[in-house]
Amino acid sequence: MDYMFELYEQVKDDMKFFIASDVRAKILISLISGSKNLADLRKEIHLSSSTILHGMNQLEQKNFIFRESGHYSLSQTGEVVANKLIDVMRSFYSLNLCEGLFLNHDISCIPPELFKDIGCLEKSVIVKSTSTNIMRPQEVLSEFLSKSKNFKQLTSVYNPSSIKIFLETLEKDGKVELIMTEGIIDKLVENVGKEKLEKWINDGKLQLMETDEDVKISLTTGDNFIALGLFSADGAYDLNISLISHGEEAISWGNRLFDHYFQQSTPVKVGALELHEKILAIEK
Repeated sequence: MDYMFELYEQVKDDMKFFIASDVRAKILISLISGSKNLADLRKEIHLSSSTILHGMNQLEQKNFIFRESGHYSLSQTGEVVANKLIDVMRSFYSLNLCEGLFLNHDISCIPPELFKDIGCLEKSVIVKSTSTNIMRPQEVLSEFLSKSKNFKQLTSVYNPSSIKIFLETLEKDGKVELIMTEGIIDKLVENVGKEKLEKWINDGKLQLMETDEDVKISLTTGDNFIALGLFSADGAYDLNISLISHGEEAISWGNRLFDHYFQQSTPVKVGALELHEKILAIEK
């Protein structure tokens, strides 16, 4: 930890150089799309020539931009800085957007490397229950599910509405990949039946994986969406709020999260389903 404080002392002035100036930040953001002259910059960032030129001089002194034949461009270093600046902006935007989802919820199930890319969720919508419709998050998810033919789900929650749509998808030759905890697989066998599940597994339409981890998350990805729900800090799954997005980067982010748990999970084979069925019989 001491190293991080030392690192902060070394770079704090560089960070302030951008944070303290809207002008410098906007110039960098503008130039990331290509070389521009003063008139182009004035039109795009809506600032006076004198203000822009002052910011330009400061950026030139840092070797972040260079001027050639009346046009301004990012240097190689400037391009790296501009991209990192945009990444930080997207991250803060996504964190503000997702504050209600993350705050007072268990986020330990999301790997640190994916939190570093939280900006991928910028084109998301937070769906909440209302006093007149407490099932709104589930209804929105069902609407997205009904428009997809292939699904992936990571969950430790049994959602009858989602399972119903998955079954309809499998009947129509769609493809479903599920990562579930042991208890949820037991519930699946109980409600769907071993024979049907075996057939879909043998036909290659269903890939059922079991995770040993107590996954505090419900993640669903489809052909064109991602849906994310979390457990409250008290350990109960929160039905009242979820994240939905059809953004390409958000879907990619969701698939990476699914793959993270997929690699740690064990395929459920046909024989194992019979064992689940026997366990259920004993419990009854």
